[in-house]
Amino acid sequence: MSLILQENLLGVADYGVWKMEEDPAYYLSALILSDWEKSYLDSISHPKRKMSWLASRYLVKHLMKTDEFVELLIDVHGKPFVNNFPLQVSISHSNNYAAAIISKDYDVGIDIEEPHRNMEEIREKFLSDPELEVVGDQNRMQKLLVYWSAKEVMYKIWGKRKLEFREDMFVRPFGLQQRGDLDGVLMKYGDVFRYHMHYINREAFTVVTGVGKEVEVIQNTVDTTGP
Repeated sequence: MSLILQENLLGVADYGVWKMEEDPAYYLSALILSDWEKSYLDSISHPKRKMSWLASRYLVKHLMKTDEFVELLIDVHGKPFVNNFPLQVSISHSNNYAAAIISKDYDVGIDIEEPHRNMEEIREKFLSDPELEVVGDQNRMQKLLVYWSAKEVMYKIWGKRKLEFREDMFVRPFGLQQRGDLDGVLMKYGDVFRYHMHYINREAFTVVTGVGKEVEVIQNTVDTTGP
């Protein structure tokens, strides 16, 4: 068993990180797949992608604590949802890890990244000018990774396309630690969405989780240049 992290977020969501070390047969022995899922799985030719697909679904079932069939589908925007349980879900995977978060009552998001990913090269594509000013040089690469993952989480909670990471989403300044809380703001179509997020930095990965709060409609009162 390669569950290396399992925690609760704000008392309303459960999430975990799984290190993919098993072969596909391990996951297949625990999963119940529909005919279309079996067909889709057979169409995945890349071994790593196949492992990620299986491991993320296995992890969702583990968090749900069920042996029943879980129909995990993808909507028209690419957002995963559980069709046969009243549950919100988000999944993520990197080269060696799968991550998932579930909640009965709240929209949720999760993103996992490994430290070898160089965010410096694309920082101006996902950070606003005020965010770039406060990143600083200390632990810069780790901090950029947290910023990126936080915006991925907000994007996943939003659940629709046509979001600009640099212009529509903002992360309030934070001091990087081994773990900590984040406040995010998403502004789109005159509405303001606020998200509470939590990050964990480990040597092998960074994971950010988030929960959506109620929508607050604010018009003509928000400085859209940054958080």
